[in-house]
Amino acid sequence: MCSLRSLCLLEVHSLGQNTLDLSQMAPSLAKDIKIMRLFNRCFIDWEMFLENNLADDRLGIFQNALSIQYDGVSWSIMYRSNDFVTDCCPHCDFVEPDLEQFTLEEGKLSPVPPQFISEDFHQGYKDLMMGISCTLFEDGSGQIKFNLFKDSVPLTDRCNPTITIWMDASNRQWVADCCGFNDDTFADGPYIETPDPIQDVFTTPLYHSCIRRAMMLLQEWLLWEVVGPVGLDEVMAAVDEAFNQQEPEEFLEDFWRLAIVE
Repeated sequence: MCSLRSLCLLEVHSLGQNTLDLSQMAPSLAKDIKIMRLFNRCFIDWEMFLENNLADDRLGIFQNALSIQYDGVSWSIMYRSNDFVTDCCPHCDFVEPDLEQFTLEEGKLSPVPPQFISEDFHQGYKDLMMGISCTLFEDGSGQIKFNLFKDSVPLTDRCNPTITIWMDASNRQWVADCCGFNDDTFADGPYIETPDPIQDVFTTPLYHSCIRRAMMLLQEWLLWEVVGPVGLDEVMAAVDEAFNQQEPEEFLEDFWRLAIVE
């Protein structure tokens, strides 16, 4: 349950940036508001790649979403992450990722959340504890670090996972980069901010109907071009191109074929 201080901070934060004069606040309160303004966001990372190790060169999908909420005392981290291979397209083969969550209280050590537990992550260490710390930088970015402890002693010889939030000036978008996590928790990113709450993200396919025609275009491009994974913008552009190229007669033929199959 949130403390009265946390509830008040969340309410003040919800009023928006233009209604507050942080210079009139106590320094500790002003700092907490600055942290909430920067970190309390939801981010997504959606990528498509060519699964070259498969004989038929099918397309694979990465879906990652990250939500951060700070209330002045605790950090609540929620995320969705999965990948799947398409036999048809991202709509027809869609797999909804599970929603995971853990909470860490600032200034306190807690058992390492189960989302972090893996043989590679621990590398021989047992009974580790975890704390969380936050740093604000002069350029307007910030970083939260998940610090590992053994018997209350920080493990400085290990890579402590971090999440960094920064503004992409070229696109005027907030971006999140993750570093040092195992593959079962967070992908590296970059994640792009979305206005949607994480509870609504990746609960349905990215398009409302089959987009196999667009996937065929992208598959051909990936087979012949030396490129890495493609993002959501490229996929939606291919969808537009595929549907614009399709003649009305072909569209109706595909529609009735699907209707008969269903």
